[in-house]
Formats: sequence, structure tokens, C-alpha cells
Amino acid sequence: MPEWLRWVGFAAGVLVSAGTVIAVMKTLLVPRRSWSLLSSFIGRMGYRFFHGIAARMRSYDLADRFLGFQAPVVIIGILVALLGSFVLGFALMLLPWADLTLGFALREAGSSVFTLGFVSTGEPVPTILDVVAGATGMIFVALTIGYLPGILSEVRERETLVRRLEGVAGVPSWGPEVLARHALAGAVEQLPDLYGEWDHWCARVADTHLKNPILAHFRLPRAHNHWAVALLAVLDAGALDMALRPSADHGSARLLLNQGAACLASVSYPMRRIDATVGDPVLVRLEFDQGVERIVEAGFPVEVAVGDAWEVFSGLRASYAPLATQMAFWLMAAPAPWSGARLGFADLDAIPDRPTSWAIS
Repeated sequence: MPEWLRWVGFAAGVLVSAGTVIAVMKTLLVPRRSWSLLSSFIGRMGYRFFHGIAARMRSYDLADRFLGFQAPVVIIGILVALLGSFVLGFALMLLPWADLTLGFALREAGSSVFTLGFVSTGEPVPTILDVVAGATGMIFVALTIGYLPGILSEVRERETLVRRLEGVAGVPSWGPEVLARHALAGAVEQLPDLYGEWDHWCARVADTHLKNPILAHFRLPRAHNHWAVALLAVLDAGALDMALRPSADHGSARLLLNQGAACLASVSYPMRRIDATVGDPVLVRLEFDQGVERIVEAGFPVEVAVGDAWEVFSGLRASYAPLATQMAFWLMAAPAPWSGARLGFADLDAIPDRPTSWAIS
């Protein structure tokens, strides 16, 4: 290999290593929206691979189980790619300092980054590079050990409230069912507490999912529910409550709708397919009437005519439903009423049986 080409390789190695350090800081350390090109590329490729296959599966349950591996695979792919970039960068930097081929330089750099130490040229500058590479590998592993538990902790925090919602929103979650089950339980006065919990939930999810977009792709253990569907159900419940009971105090519901819309905007920001200017084509008057009928049957105190409630509800829903339904579509969330179709699974988008008394299993 010509001498000048070795020095070009050295310069390229410095750039690759420096870029990888920046990517590691953006991915694992910086507590704000900051995505590296490498992480974004692997995330997009992972999405296309998993969703391209899942959309062709014969059942939603099978697709959901398959998609459950997407987020872990993407995270592992990002970490492996970052390690591989370090190996490549240090290998290129070794080229001018010893009579090494690229293959042998890769072996020595890999030996150092993974702290194995089975290859070393023994010369001063390569030795220094080997030590720096070994320290880099150890620091990267330490950061990864701290990063992964944090990711899983955020997923558990998010899913805990979603799982609790199933008892008052059904499976899949549905906005009218939230009001209906509270009425059946004689707990309508507790709705503001529910809205307050989800207000805090939205603030937390907006922060964590904007920083780590991969969090949006982690899925619930149960196939027929999804955090995006649950959020839409709670927002619909708040909007319905405001539309059907105009005389009640709806401060908590208003705060929830504002926080929910902001949360959806933050989470959807990294998803380039989602367009905030697109309207909500999902809900029609007939579906709304079915939902209100369910609420009335459960004994919820309705104060206005259905037509008047429809006008108010439609206006409120316009602030959050376009983003929520697009997100549910692109994340291939569990098919649910009022949340739109899914890729090949629109047949499951039906209102399931609902209890008529508070004997809910």
C-alpha cells in the first residue's frame, strides 16, 4: 500500500473515530433530541424490514409477535454498528505506523476495542492507539450497561398505566368505553383523576420518546392493545366528556387534551411519514352515534343532544386525532374502534362485546 494512501487512511480513521464518539454521545448521553446519522439509518432500515414482512402476515397476532422483536433488534444493531465504527476507525489510524495490511489492522483494532489483546505490533504509536482503543471499548460497554436498563425502565413506566387502563377502557381501548365503565361503576366523579394521571403520562412520554424514538416501537405483551391506541382512547374520553356534559368542570380534561396533542406532536416528530397537516378521515357520524349509544346505555349523564355533542367533539378531536391515527397506522398498533385501519388488518377494526353491568372480567 502506498505511503500516501496510508496517511489518507489515517485521516479517515480520525474522522470515523471522532464521528463515532459524537454518535455515541448523541445516542447514549445527550438528554435532548439528538440523533446520529448511523442510528437513524439503522432505525429506518429496521422499520422497513420488520413492517414490510409484518404487513404480509396472515393474522395480526402473528404480526404483533414478529414486530415485538423490532425495537430490540434495532438497538442491538445500533450498538454493534457503533462498535464496528470504532474498530474501523482505529484500524485506519494504525496503517501509517506499521507495515500492516488493512486486514491485520482490523484484527489488531478489534483485539484492542474488545479488550482481548491477542494481536499487537509492539511499536510505540500503535501501542498507544491500542491502549486508547481498549479504553474506548470499556467506556462504551459501561455506557451501554447504563443505557439499556434506562430504556427498559421507560417502557415499563409507559406500559403500567396503559395496562391499568384496560380495566376501564376494554381491549382494545375505546374512548366511549372509558365513560361507560365509569358510569357502570358509579365513578364518574373520578374521571378528572384519570385525566390527571394521563396528563403526567403524556408529559413523560413526550420527553422520553423525542429523545429515544425507538421507544415508540416497543409493544405491549398483549397483542390487542397498544400505547398509541390507549392514548387515543383517553383523549377521546376527555373530548366526549366535555361534549356530553358541558355544565361539569372540565379543567383536567382540557389540560389533558392540550398535553396529549403536544405529546403526539413530539413523538411523531421523528416519524417522517406523519404529516401534522393531514385531517382526520376516520370517524364518521354513525360511529359517533354508536359510541354515544353505548355511553347512554351505561347510564352516563348526558346533558345535550347528540347532534350538538357531535359538533363540539369533532372540533376538539381535530387537535389530536390526525396525528394519533397516523401514528397508530405506521406503528401498526392494535386495530381498535375510532383509530383507523391498519396495513392489511382492517377487518379487526370492530367494536368488541362490552359489558352491560359492572361484572367485568
